[in-house]
Amino acid sequence: MPQYATVEKTKEGFEAVSERMTENEKETQLGFKEMQEAYKELAKQLRLYTRSVLNRSMAAGEYQGFWPDEGQAKEFGRLVLTLAGVQQKDMGTIENPLGGVLVPAELSAWIIQKLGQYGKFRRNALVVPMGSGNQRIPRVTTDLTIYCPEQGKEITKSDVKVDMVGLNTRKLACLTVINRELDEDSIIGLGEIVGMSITRSIAKKEDAIGFSGDGTETYFGMLGIVGALLKIAADPSNIPGLTIGSGNAYSELTLGDFDNVVGNLPSDADDNAIWVMHKKFFYGVVMPLARTAGVANIFEILSDRKGRFLMGYPVEFVHCMPYVEADSQICALLGDFKLGAYLGERKGLEIARSDEVLFGNDQIAIRGIERIDVAAHGVGDDSEPGAIVGLATAAG
Repeated sequence: MPQYATVEKTKEGFEAVSERMTENEKETQLGFKEMQEAYKELAKQLRLYTRSVLNRSMAAGEYQGFWPDEGQAKEFGRLVLTLAGVQQKDMGTIENPLGGVLVPAELSAWIIQKLGQYGKFRRNALVVPMGSGNQRIPRVTTDLTIYCPEQGKEITKSDVKVDMVGLNTRKLACLTVINRELDEDSIIGLGEIVGMSITRSIAKKEDAIGFSGDGTETYFGMLGIVGALLKIAADPSNIPGLTIGSGNAYSELTLGDFDNVVGNLPSDADDNAIWVMHKKFFYGVVMPLARTAGVANIFEILSDRKGRFLMGYPVEFVHCMPYVEADSQICALLGDFKLGAYLGERKGLEIARSDEVLFGNDQIAIRGIERIDVAAHGVGDDSEPGAIVGLATAAG
């Protein structure tokens, strides 16, 4: 009997330990969940208090620069000047310990947020995180077929048709150098200039590739939306996704041409569709057409709501779209860009520095890098338009 009692006590002890372990696991999971919620709230607060004006407020001490606050701007400037004392060897392309990430994790996330504000292609395309430098992303081409079987009858089978969109990342990089002879008062300004310039430069290049890329060296071999449309057929008039305007001059374009573009857009891409065009094209072509149509029609054409609208769709200004007329020129795009374009991202924006490469000149090298690829897969083919369509001038 004593031995049996010992076994029972041992069993009870194990059960108690097991219950305690279960409770600890639940507490750990709860704590992890609370930590995730706290992180989300922090990220939300950062977004709410963003500033994009490159100057100080008239109110003393109120910072309104590129970074979330003056302290982070100064921190970035100090890091650029190597005052953090981090020793770095050769600049690696993959391992951060070799090259060194200049910006702490929270500031790196901030820069990526800023890139989203300036990059129109990144903002509107579907950003796809990539697990490797080469990746194939599935795309649904045909949905399932719906049937209405009789009671007790077998349901007819159908298949969802999927093809693969290939992404092969390229490295986008920029490099600048600064002198060490900068005093404490210039640190904030240095953080503003370098942070904004690197971010804006990469964002502009993303836009140029995503919208205008034609596969040439200028676009690092990547094919954007305009390039993908023009690749469908040698003669633009044979491309289903293109509406050919009433003439080769902007002055010959009509509101009916824009109506035809809208009519050419597939219905499944209609709800989230936007126009993409250059600002000068909008005010030099669209606005005069609206005025000519008469005051009574301006609301229908442009809408008086906040923002810019054309035929009921929002208008996004993109710097790399054309504004000087030419024959067979795609001057405006309309579509759901998340349905029609991928931006594959293997490596987000990283800013790093080296004080050894230009040691003899007493200068610091600052480098910005990201690894991306663009796939404009939704422009249709030689028989049907896709999720992104366009307006082109005539051949002349």
